[in-house]
Amino acid sequence: MDELEYNFVDSDTLFTFNKEYLNHDTDTDIITFHYSESKSIKAEVYISCDALKNNARIHSESVERECLRLLSHALLHCLGYNDETVDEKERMRLKEDDCISLFHVKP
Repeated sequence: MDELEYNFVDSDTLFTFNKEYLNHDTDTDIITFHYSESKSIKAEVYISCDALKNNARIHSESVERECLRLLSHALLHCLGYNDETVDEKERMRLKEDDCISLFHVKP
């Protein structure tokens, strides 16, 4: 059974999770805890509302479109996409754009 849980939290909560669970002493906009096995998706996703709004402003995007980007980003991680290298980040961004194009959201 597939289960993808999205949680919208403040930036302090996400910073704490990033430090405690991933040993990263930095802010982030999203963390995906991926528990999938075989072809079934199971994950908990935490998105910083503060970072989401800030990302939208910085990239001149609507909050709705940036939200879809982050929702897609988490799902793509569950499907095996990574974003550690420059090439992986580029591929992830293209896949995010593909996902966003499935919705009718203004830029």
